[in-house]
Amino acid sequence: MQRAARALFSSTAKSTTRSSESSSSSSRVRRLKRHNNNGSKVGALATTASIAFGCCYRFVSMASSSSSTSSFTEYNSPPPFVVETRGGGGGGATSCDKSIIFLHGLGDTGRGWSDIPNQSGLGEIKNCRWIFPNAPVIPITLNGGMSMPGWFDMNALERESLIDDKGMIAKASRYVDFLVEEEIKKGVLAKNIVVGGFSQGGAIALTHAMTSAHYIGGYVGLSTYLPMADSYSKEKSGVKVFQAHGTADAVLRFDYGTSSSEKLKSLGMDVQFKSYGGMAHSACAEELDDLKDFLNGKVFS
Repeated sequence: MQRAARALFSSTAKSTTRSSESSSSSSRVRRLKRHNNNGSKVGALATTASIAFGCCYRFVSMASSSSSTSSFTEYNSPPPFVVETRGGGGGGATSCDKSIIFLHGLGDTGRGWSDIPNQSGLGEIKNCRWIFPNAPVIPITLNGGMSMPGWFDMNALERESLIDDKGMIAKASRYVDFLVEEEIKKGVLAKNIVVGGFSQGGAIALTHAMTSAHYIGGYVGLSTYLPMADSYSKEKSGVKVFQAHGTADAVLRFDYGTSSSEKLKSLGMDVQFKSYGGMAHSACAEELDDLKDFLNGKVFS
């Protein structure tokens, strides 16, 4: 069940990918189409926030009172969108002991991905706090200077022409570090924290894997690449990474993902790379199932 692309590198990104964004989370219905191995679509599934694998879901406002947020004010308007999954039974009796920080792609918002736990088997991960931050609105050179939510500026899609926005990439990674530290303060063990993202968000997640002093449970990069890959040489032995990419991705090409995966492996990371035949710059249900297996089998086991 292929999910509609969450971020397109074009001036029409907002209207094309998120026409139902103004609807409330409880009423929005997402439709996913499943791929065969040959890329054809079979079947469809639609769910809403009130139907999800028997788990309890709680939507939480995450306006932090910490003075540390003053360093990241541009990332806090609005604050991250938070969804908590609870175990069966009473729902609210057990505190979350796992955290997943997931960053959206260019032109999207945290809310745009916040239905992922409800839309897939990922909702079966009990007592987990999903945190969906919002990128600041910035001019994007690639889109003629149009302002939209973005973790960093991009001037091109071709790797040979792309000039990495080192300053914003580094600051976004530090912001993720802040979010990780906030979860640790709440009592979540570092080994039960995962940082991931789609497209631009995945690029920040992989950058955090390379630069953070925190040794967390793992990382997720969907349809993405590692910026400034040649600048990294420090061994990162044992860091767990799940990467996934569609073979028909015309935005961030499939080979961007494979070359980034090889770079991570060369530094000693434990990388699981999955490819999806015929999938474009988007996400699909098989991919989310594979992600669930990675989280349950290698991180939260």
